[in-house]
Amino acid sequence: MWYWCEGQRLGKLTSQEETLYEIAFRLGIPVYKMLEEMPYEELLGWTAYFQSRPPGWQEDQRTYLLMKAAGFKGKGSDIFPTLRLMEQTRSAKADAGHALPKGKFLNKMLEAVGGDESGWKPSWS
Repeated sequence: MWYWCEGQRLGKLTSQEETLYEIAFRLGIPVYKMLEEMPYEELLGWTAYFQSRPPGWQEDQRTYLLMKAAGFKGKGSDIFPTLRLMEQTRSAKADAGHALPKGKFLNKMLEAVGGDESGWKPSWS
């Protein structure tokens, strides 16, 4: 993305600069103010937030639901890139170990007389 000043093309924004401008735009504050006042940890948090929930996903979800009500048979992620990104983010979190079985009932089963003969142990034990 090129940026302009007084009619002159000055240069291309880096991906980091584009991210900063996008966050500032979405929060409604100037970039310089965001860089001066926002702690780095908060900036990282906003970056992660917008990566997992890209701008415009609510509108895309709403449009998909209207299309579905009108008879569309496909998935929203097949049409809208924002919904596809959110689906990929969810599946990446599940693949990272968030979908492992856990809980008191599982622990009771594993501690039962004879236990589980397969030798399987949960990763958190």
